[in-house]
Amino acid sequence: MDRQRPLVERVTTAVLAMLLTVFGAGAAQDPPAPAPTPEAEPLENRPYRIEVHLASDPDARLDSARREELVARWLEMVRRFVGPAWSIKLAERPSPLVGRDLERLKAEDLGGFDTAFDKIWLVWASVDAESASLVFSGREYDASTRWLGPLQRRRATSSLDGPRALFQFTRDLFSPSALIVGQEGGRALLKVQGASIPPASDLGAVAVKGTTFIPLRLITMRDQSIQINRIAFTYLAVESVEGATARCAIVSAYRDPLSQRFARPNTLAAIGIKSGDVALRLRFVDKTTKDSAAGYTLTERPAPDGAVRVVGMTDRSGRITVEPGPTRGVVKLRLLAGDSEPLAEFPIMPGESAEERVITVDPLPLAARYQVQLDALRDAIVDQVALRGRLERLMQVRLEGEDWAGLQALLKQYDLLPPPSSFAETLKRLKDEATKLSYESAKTTVLTRNLQAEFSELEGLIDGYLGDDAYKSFAEALRDKKKNEAEAPKERKEAPAAPPAATPSVKGSGAGGS
Repeated sequence: MDRQRPLVERVTTAVLAMLLTVFGAGAAQDPPAPAPTPEAEPLENRPYRIEVHLASDPDARLDSARREELVARWLEMVRRFVGPAWSIKLAERPSPLVGRDLERLKAEDLGGFDTAFDKIWLVWASVDAESASLVFSGREYDASTRWLGPLQRRRATSSLDGPRALFQFTRDLFSPSALIVGQEGGRALLKVQGASIPPASDLGAVAVKGTTFIPLRLITMRDQSIQINRIAFTYLAVESVEGATARCAIVSAYRDPLSQRFARPNTLAAIGIKSGDVALRLRFVDKTTKDSAAGYTLTERPAPDGAVRVVGMTDRSGRITVEPGPTRGVVKLRLLAGDSEPLAEFPIMPGESAEERVITVDPLPLAARYQVQLDALRDAIVDQVALRGRLERLMQVRLEGEDWAGLQALLKQYDLLPPPSSFAETLKRLKDEATKLSYESAKTTVLTRNLQAEFSELEGLIDGYLGDDAYKSFAEALRDKKKNEAEAPKERKEAPAAPPAATPSVKGSGAGGS
């Protein structure tokens, strides 16, 4: 009867059972998950069955009485603020893996937990050496996907603040699970486990706007086992929640990361992720030679379009550390050669894992070489634009003040500047060389999109800001002044002489007058 069911339905049913009930089905060598009955509880109505392994450092002084009181008050807060979405059981004997080295744990180190639980919380209570306050640290292990979440930490300000700090800490630990049911308008649609269970308060909502998921591809192998692969450099950010369906923006380094064009039957699932209290460690290597990519600049900006910040420069081994920022969310990292030629760009969440991630890049040596030359040419052009603008303002002042000698001196300084044609010729020569190399070199890219944009930008800069119109107008004004001064004496020389003024006669009494 089962063989007559459609293949996709059988795969989806098996995957759903694996996600919700089966521990350890994530490895290819594990046995296939049993299919649930058609009457199985819908995913959106199923609460999260959580087993808590709480252990403490002796310095924390959590004896049995204080421990019971702490747990009882914490469970009361869970009941008041979260509600039935969390079905919690405290392990009678905490796992020996709970301790100071939680950060070094790996998913493959975990096993032997009760298969009836969806989530395993490994919680360690210790004391801060400086403030003597109680500190909770721990990680969440998702049994169905074998995903080990990042290390989370939360400090209690006082002994009375312990239950509240533990509640906030477990909210940091919790990550929802979901199935990706389709795409619509460039957005992913997720059916979230427990999303239809009414929360006791807004704090108990399973998924809200801003919740981040990582997508997983669950592949049915030939032996009917399930292999789980994370879709790299891809995140799903919840934009809205309607009922049990979350509508998510897709932030990815790939064009179509959720494509169903896949050789084997597969289903897409997702698990929530939060930034932990650990630094992200990256190592960049040359994809061809496997040498370290040293001396490259790494920048970050909050996704999707935040402000760019320089993280730093890769060291001799190509390594760099990215600390979780104030947003504690997904960021877009970009590795630059020559401070502007992008070698790699991808989204990632700082704090999602303490393990070092190795990323291969093409160093683009030829493109980087031309990028450096273009940067130097741009600096020279910008300097010329600034110097020409300063001289033009001074010449305007001299012209308005009729300081012709000062204007002439400034024009002589202007004449000593490199002509715009020299920059245009240099730019054309570099572009012709790069174009020729791009046809001759088959192993590496020369004219990248960024480099082509740089050439176009510099051409516009030269044409728009290095013109001689201002110089010509000032020079013409000076010539007109000199011409007027030369013509003025000539006009005075050729002008007719004015007749002498008549001498008035004086009437007076003569010698013989009487």
